[in-house]
Amino acid sequence: MKKVVFLTVILFSFLAGQIFAQDASETSEPSESQEIQETSERDYVDEQNMTVTEVEELIQSQALIHRLDFVFGIEPLLSINSHKKSADGKFISAPSPIEMPVYIGLSVPNYTAISFQPSLRFYASYNLVYDKMVLPAEVENRTGQTFNFLLNLPIAFKLNYKNKYSWSVLAGLAGLFRFATVPSNVQASDAGFAGTVQSDVDYMNEWFYQNVRFLYLSAAIDWMFYYGKTKYGPELAVFFPMSVFTDKSADGLMIGAGIKVEF
Repeated sequence: MKKVVFLTVILFSFLAGQIFAQDASETSEPSESQEIQETSERDYVDEQNMTVTEVEELIQSQALIHRLDFVFGIEPLLSINSHKKSADGKFISAPSPIEMPVYIGLSVPNYTAISFQPSLRFYASYNLVYDKMVLPAEVENRTGQTFNFLLNLPIAFKLNYKNKYSWSVLAGLAGLFRFATVPSNVQASDAGFAGTVQSDVDYMNEWFYQNVRFLYLSAAIDWMFYYGKTKYGPELAVFFPMSVFTDKSADGLMIGAGIKVEF
Protein backbone atom coordinates (compact mmCIF):
# COMPACT_ATOMS: atom_id res chain seq x y z
CA MET A 1 0.00 0.00 0.00
CA LYS A 2 2.80 2.39 0.83
CA LYS A 3 4.47 1.63 -2.49
CA VAL A 4 1.31 2.50 -4.41
CA VAL A 5 0.95 5.81 -2.61
CA PHE A 6 4.63 6.58 -3.16
CA LEU A 7 4.47 5.87 -6.91
CA THR A 8 1.30 7.98 -7.23
CA VAL A 9 3.03 10.95 -5.56
CA ILE A 10 6.07 10.63 -7.87
CA LEU A 11 3.87 10.44 -11.02
CA PHE A 12 1.84 13.46 -9.95
CA SER A 13 5.03 15.46 -9.25
CA PHE A 14 6.44 14.57 -12.68
CA LEU A 15 3.28 15.65 -14.53
CA ALA A 16 3.05 18.86 -12.52
CA GLY A 17 6.68 19.67 -13.40
CA GLN A 18 6.03 19.12 -17.14
CA ILE A 19 2.96 21.37 -17.07
CA PHE A 20 4.87 24.09 -15.23
CA ALA A 21 7.79 23.89 -17.65
CA GLN A 22 5.46 24.18 -20.67
CA ASP A 23 3.75 27.21 -19.16
CA ALA A 24 7.08 28.84 -18.54
CA SER A 25 8.20 28.13 -22.10
CA GLU A 26 5.01 29.62 -23.57
CA THR A 27 5.44 32.70 -21.36
CA SER A 28 9.07 33.31 -22.34
CA GLU A 29 8.80 32.50 -26.13
CA PRO A 30 5.71 33.75 -28.01
CA SER A 31 4.15 31.39 -30.53
CA GLU A 32 4.29 31.91 -34.32
CA SER A 33 0.66 32.98 -34.42
CA GLN A 34 1.35 35.58 -31.77
CA GLU A 35 4.30 36.94 -33.78
CA ILE A 36 2.17 37.22 -36.95
CA GLN A 37 -0.55 39.00 -35.02
CA GLU A 38 1.90 41.44 -33.48
CA THR A 39 3.51 42.11 -36.90
CA SER A 40 0.18 42.83 -38.53
CA GLU A 41 -0.72 45.14 -35.68
CA ARG A 42 2.56 47.03 -36.13
CA ASP A 43 1.88 47.35 -39.86
CA TYR A 44 -1.58 48.64 -39.10
CA VAL A 45 -0.14 51.22 -36.70
CA ASP A 46 2.43 52.23 -39.33
CA GLU A 47 -0.33 52.73 -41.89
CA GLN A 48 -2.29 54.85 -39.50
CA ASN A 49 0.78 57.03 -38.97
CA MET A 50 1.02 57.89 -42.71
CA THR A 51 0.44 61.53 -43.53
CA VAL A 52 -2.37 62.63 -45.80
CA THR A 53 0.17 63.58 -48.47
CA GLU A 54 1.78 60.14 -48.34
CA VAL A 55 -1.57 58.42 -48.69
CA GLU A 56 -2.53 60.63 -51.67
CA GLU A 57 0.80 59.95 -53.39
CA LEU A 58 0.33 56.21 -52.90
CA ILE A 59 -3.16 56.31 -54.37
CA GLN A 60 -2.04 58.40 -57.33
CA SER A 61 0.89 56.11 -58.14
CA GLN A 62 -1.32 53.03 -58.02
CA ALA A 63 -4.10 54.64 -60.07
CA LEU A 64 -1.88 56.23 -62.75
CA ILE A 65 -2.18 53.28 -65.13
CA HIS A 66 -5.97 53.52 -64.90
CA ARG A 67 -5.94 57.20 -65.88
CA LEU A 68 -4.70 56.69 -69.41
CA ASP A 69 -5.59 54.72 -72.51
CA PHE A 70 -3.17 53.21 -74.99
CA VAL A 71 -4.03 54.18 -78.55
CA PHE A 72 -3.42 52.08 -81.64
CA GLY A 73 -4.38 52.88 -85.21
CA ILE A 74 -4.02 51.88 -88.85
CA GLU A 75 -4.50 54.98 -91.00
CA PRO A 76 -3.51 55.16 -94.69
CA LEU A 77 -2.14 58.61 -95.54
CA LEU A 78 -2.48 60.36 -98.90
CA SER A 79 0.44 62.76 -99.40
CA ILE A 80 -0.13 65.46 -102.03
CA ASN A 81 2.45 65.78 -104.82
CA SER A 82 1.75 68.52 -107.37
CA HIS A 83 5.00 68.05 -109.34
CA LYS A 84 4.30 64.80 -111.16
CA LYS A 85 5.21 66.12 -114.63
CA SER A 86 7.86 68.40 -116.06
CA ALA A 87 7.23 71.29 -118.46
CA ASP A 88 7.35 68.96 -121.48
CA GLY A 89 4.73 66.67 -119.95
CA LYS A 90 7.05 63.83 -118.95
CA PHE A 91 6.60 62.13 -115.61
CA ILE A 92 9.41 63.10 -113.26
CA SER A 93 8.12 61.57 -110.03
CA ALA A 94 5.49 59.27 -108.61
CA PRO A 95 1.85 60.34 -108.26
CA SER A 96 0.62 61.43 -104.85
CA PRO A 97 1.59 58.39 -102.78
CA ILE A 98 -0.63 56.60 -100.27
CA GLU A 99 1.45 55.56 -97.29
CA MET A 100 0.40 52.85 -94.81
CA PRO A 101 1.56 53.96 -91.37
CA VAL A 102 0.76 52.21 -88.11
CA TYR A 103 0.57 54.51 -85.13
CA ILE A 104 0.66 54.17 -81.37
CA GLY A 105 -0.09 56.72 -78.67
CA LEU A 106 -1.67 57.61 -75.35
CA SER A 107 -4.80 59.37 -74.12
CA VAL A 108 -4.17 61.20 -70.83
CA PRO A 109 -6.40 61.28 -68.87
CA ASN A 110 -8.91 58.88 -70.39
CA TYR A 111 -12.08 59.93 -68.55
CA THR A 112 -12.35 63.71 -69.04
CA ALA A 113 -13.88 65.87 -71.75
CA ILE A 114 -10.44 67.36 -72.57
CA SER A 115 -7.35 65.16 -72.86
CA PHE A 116 -3.88 65.04 -74.39
CA GLN A 117 -3.39 62.39 -77.09
CA PRO A 118 0.22 62.21 -78.34
CA SER A 119 0.90 59.63 -81.04
CA LEU A 120 3.70 58.46 -83.33
CA ARG A 121 3.25 57.24 -86.91
CA PHE A 122 5.97 55.43 -88.82
CA TYR A 123 6.32 54.59 -92.51
CA ALA A 124 9.00 54.24 -95.19
CA SER A 125 9.01 55.85 -98.64
CA TYR A 126 11.12 56.38 -101.77
CA ASN A 127 12.32 59.79 -102.97
CA LEU A 128 14.30 61.47 -105.70
CA VAL A 129 15.77 64.94 -106.29
CA TYR A 130 14.53 67.06 -109.19
CA ASP A 131 15.03 70.79 -109.80
CA LYS A 132 16.12 71.40 -106.20
CA MET A 133 13.02 69.61 -104.88
CA VAL A 134 12.65 66.27 -103.09
CA LEU A 135 9.73 64.38 -104.62
CA PRO A 136 8.10 60.94 -104.23
CA ALA A 137 9.66 58.32 -106.48
CA GLU A 138 8.74 55.00 -108.03
CA VAL A 139 10.92 52.14 -106.91
CA GLU A 140 12.70 52.08 -110.30
CA ASN A 141 13.76 55.76 -110.10
CA ARG A 142 14.50 56.10 -106.38
CA THR A 143 17.79 57.57 -105.20
CA GLY A 144 16.80 57.68 -101.54
CA GLN A 145 14.90 55.47 -99.12
CA THR A 146 13.32 57.62 -96.43
CA PHE A 147 12.21 56.64 -92.94
CA ASN A 148 9.41 58.90 -91.72
CA PHE A 149 8.38 59.53 -88.11
CA LEU A 150 5.25 61.66 -87.71
CA LEU A 151 4.93 62.87 -84.11
CA ASN A 152 1.47 64.29 -83.43
CA LEU A 153 0.70 66.33 -80.27
CA PRO A 154 -3.02 67.18 -80.28
CA ILE A 155 -5.52 68.15 -77.60
CA ALA A 156 -8.76 66.14 -77.79
CA PHE A 157 -12.21 67.54 -77.01
CA LYS A 158 -14.59 64.63 -76.32
CA LEU A 159 -18.38 64.39 -76.15
CA ASN A 160 -19.43 61.17 -74.40
CA TYR A 161 -22.90 59.63 -74.69
CA LYS A 162 -23.73 57.36 -71.72
CA ASN A 163 -20.41 55.50 -72.09
CA LYS A 164 -21.80 53.86 -75.24
CA TYR A 165 -19.96 55.96 -77.81
CA SER A 166 -18.23 59.32 -78.13
CA TRP A 167 -17.21 61.93 -80.67
CA SER A 168 -13.86 63.73 -80.47
CA VAL A 169 -12.28 66.70 -82.21
CA LEU A 170 -8.47 66.84 -82.04
CA ALA A 171 -6.22 69.79 -82.89
CA GLY A 172 -2.54 70.48 -82.33
CA LEU A 173 0.97 70.52 -83.77
CA ALA A 174 2.85 67.72 -85.51
CA GLY A 175 6.42 67.18 -86.60
CA LEU A 176 7.50 65.03 -89.56
CA PHE A 177 11.02 63.81 -88.85
CA ARG A 178 12.63 62.16 -91.90
CA PHE A 179 15.94 60.47 -92.57
CA ALA A 180 17.03 59.36 -96.05
CA THR A 181 19.54 56.58 -96.75
CA VAL A 182 20.99 54.92 -99.84
CA PRO A 183 18.41 52.32 -100.97
CA SER A 184 19.20 48.64 -100.98
CA ASN A 185 20.57 47.28 -104.27
CA VAL A 186 21.76 50.80 -105.17
CA GLN A 187 25.37 51.94 -105.01
CA ALA A 188 26.17 55.28 -103.39
CA SER A 189 28.47 56.06 -106.33
CA ASP A 190 25.77 55.50 -108.95
CA ALA A 191 24.53 58.49 -110.94
CA GLY A 192 21.82 60.53 -109.24
CA PHE A 193 19.71 63.53 -110.18
CA ALA A 194 22.09 65.95 -108.47
CA GLY A 195 25.35 64.09 -109.02
CA THR A 196 25.66 60.74 -107.28
CA VAL A 197 23.14 58.80 -105.23
CA GLN A 198 25.04 59.74 -102.08
CA SER A 199 24.90 63.45 -102.93
CA ASP A 200 21.16 63.10 -103.54
CA VAL A 201 20.72 61.52 -100.11
CA ASP A 202 22.75 64.26 -98.45
CA TYR A 203 20.67 66.91 -100.19
CA MET A 204 17.43 65.23 -99.08
CA ASN A 205 18.43 65.22 -95.42
CA GLU A 206 19.09 68.95 -95.59
CA TRP A 207 15.99 69.78 -97.65
CA PHE A 208 13.60 68.00 -95.24
CA TYR A 209 14.30 70.57 -92.50
CA GLN A 210 14.57 73.76 -94.54
CA ASN A 211 11.69 76.27 -94.75
CA VAL A 212 9.97 74.58 -91.75
CA ARG A 213 9.02 71.61 -93.97
CA PHE A 214 8.94 69.41 -90.86
CA LEU A 215 6.25 71.45 -89.05
CA TYR A 216 2.54 70.71 -89.45
CA LEU A 217 -0.81 71.72 -88.01
CA SER A 218 -2.92 68.66 -87.27
CA ALA A 219 -6.67 68.17 -86.97
CA ALA A 220 -8.81 65.05 -86.66
CA ILE A 221 -12.26 63.77 -85.77
CA ASP A 222 -13.19 60.32 -84.52
CA TRP A 223 -16.32 58.36 -83.59
CA MET A 224 -15.57 55.76 -80.94
CA PHE A 225 -17.82 52.88 -79.88
CA TYR A 226 -17.42 51.42 -76.38
CA TYR A 227 -17.02 47.70 -75.75
CA GLY A 228 -16.17 47.26 -72.08
CA LYS A 229 -12.94 49.17 -71.49
CA THR A 230 -12.06 49.11 -75.19
CA LYS A 231 -13.07 51.86 -77.61
CA TYR A 232 -12.84 51.57 -81.38
CA GLY A 233 -14.06 53.45 -84.43
CA PRO A 234 -13.19 55.44 -87.56
CA GLU A 235 -10.89 58.45 -87.59
CA LEU A 236 -10.28 61.15 -90.22
CA ALA A 237 -7.09 63.23 -89.91
CA VAL A 238 -5.49 66.12 -91.81
CA PHE A 239 -1.88 67.32 -91.52
CA PHE A 240 -1.39 70.80 -92.97
CA PRO A 241 2.26 71.72 -93.75
CA MET A 242 3.53 75.11 -92.65
CA SER A 243 5.79 75.04 -95.73
CA VAL A 244 2.74 76.06 -97.77
CA PHE A 245 3.65 79.64 -96.82
CA THR A 246 7.35 79.30 -97.60
CA ASP A 247 7.36 76.98 -100.64
CA LYS A 248 4.10 78.38 -102.08
CA SER A 249 2.98 74.82 -102.72
CA ALA A 250 0.51 72.34 -101.23
CA ASP A 251 3.07 69.54 -101.49
CA GLY A 252 3.27 67.57 -98.27
CA LEU A 253 -0.39 68.02 -97.31
CA MET A 254 -1.50 64.69 -95.84
CA ILE A 255 -5.02 63.29 -95.43
CA GLY A 256 -5.58 60.10 -93.48
CA ALA A 257 -8.56 57.83 -92.81
CA GLY A 258 -8.50 54.64 -90.80
CA ILE A 259 -9.43 52.71 -87.67
CA LYS A 260 -8.50 53.82 -84.16
CA VAL A 261 -8.54 51.68 -81.01
CA GLU A 262 -8.19 52.77 -77.36
CA PHE A 263 -7.68 50.26 -74.57
